[in-house]
Amino acid sequence: MSNIALSLLPLALAYIMFTLGTGLRLSDFKVIAAHPKAFFIGLANQVVLVPLVALAVVLVMTPPPTIAFGIMLISFCPGGVTSNMLTFYAKGNVALSIALTGVVSLLSVVTLPILITLAFDHFMQDQASSISAVKIGLVMFLLTTLPVTLGMLARRKFTGFMQRKSSVLNAIASVFFVLIVLAAVASNWELLKPQAAVIGLELIVIIVILFALSMIIARMLKLNWFDTKTISIETSIQNSTTAITLAPIIMGTAAGLPAIALPAAVYGVLMYVVAIPVIALIRNKN
Repeated sequence: MSNIALSLLPLALAYIMFTLGTGLRLSDFKVIAAHPKAFFIGLANQVVLVPLVALAVVLVMTPPPTIAFGIMLISFCPGGVTSNMLTFYAKGNVALSIALTGVVSLLSVVTLPILITLAFDHFMQDQASSISAVKIGLVMFLLTTLPVTLGMLARRKFTGFMQRKSSVLNAIASVFFVLIVLAAVASNWELLKPQAAVIGLELIVIIVILFALSMIIARMLKLNWFDTKTISIETSIQNSTTAITLAPIIMGTAAGLPAIALPAAVYGVLMYVVAIPVIALIRNKN
């Protein structure tokens, strides 16, 4: 990957987060008051359950340190517009999905630096470089929190325009997502080929476990099926674009994406491979 393309990654992520913000209104967060139990279960799943499941799978399957850290990096990332879209197709609680995505994305400015620093110190201790939690927090603010906030302000100020152009904005965001995934794969193709099957298996195991566990937890806590479907999707679908964009920042790479971006690139494809059959199964189930 050229230096120019690498430098454009943060701008692409910022745009994707801006489009997420244009789909948010302050009234969307009223669902927190309307469905507090469902919201806080979903929040706990995203912030606590997802990293714990990823850590358990990594410790059991023992991938190389760079791949292990890359998998953990995905688990720390919030969901994205994809989870909202999949919730819609699953006939779930879209308002709850949007609220969870928005809140977890805003919280990531605090959670991601802490979790990334802990995981880096554990899995990448042989690396000569070190990372700064403050730097990652600042980056997350500039690439996620600020764009989401600006998107919400744009939606409030130019409501009609944003509603009319939402499909175009989301289409461009989807193109950026695909390009980012392809760039990550292309940059590490030689490294990916011998490890693709193993990385894929580890990620599929994580996604399947998260779908199953989140549904079991939701039903044990007596959530209705409408919210259960939503929680399961929000828990199982992470924003791989964030992980890919953060990878060179974490490693201080000036050219090309580092190996820690590989799991996120593979995940960007596999999440659909697992999620679509699951959604087809639960979509019309009462």
